[in-house]
Amino acid sequence: MLPPSAQRPDAPVRELARRIAAGDEAAFVVFYEAWFAPTLALAKAIGRRDESFSLDVVQDVMLKVVNKLPALRDDIAVRAWVTRTVANAVTDRLRAEARRDRRERVADGAREPHADEPWLQLVANERHAWLLASLADLSPTDRELVTARFGASTTVAAAAAALGLSEDAAHGRLRRTLLRLRQRAREWWHG
Repeated sequence: MLPPSAQRPDAPVRELARRIAAGDEAAFVVFYEAWFAPTLALAKAIGRRDESFSLDVVQDVMLKVVNKLPALRDDIAVRAWVTRTVANAVTDRLRAEARRDRRERVADGAREPHADEPWLQLVANERHAWLLASLADLSPTDRELVTARFGASTTVAAAAAALGLSEDAAHGRLRRTLLRLRQRAREWWHG
């Protein structure tokens, strides 16, 4: 007869996830020690940023582990979940930096980028009009998620809760909506 670990090699991962979800600090320490280095390396590779940025991403991922680690069946599923979570955390941090930079430029009274070349303003206005029309064509739910993602008044998580969606479902729907908008934009602007 095989030992219990050979009979069910996926049991320790499932058990670890269950214990983390139950608030077991020792289980989290085991997870952290096993996944810190791979998570940091992945954050550096995806983000292509300095170690400080990558460590912040690792912190974001580990907070997700504590709060949202699902019951995963094996190490392959854990690796896939961590990879997706790292990619999302890098994207979120880069977008937050870009929004902060834009706010700071506006607060500093930065000069309009099109002041020297007015025709660029015409192109920007046309694209803006196209985008507004495209947003108007979206379903109310998709429009609310896009507004939450790029607006300053709420978060996608808050919009998801208001719409009766899980956060994961909202992010998936938002991702699909943005892909459709990008495809339409490519078709419209690049023929």
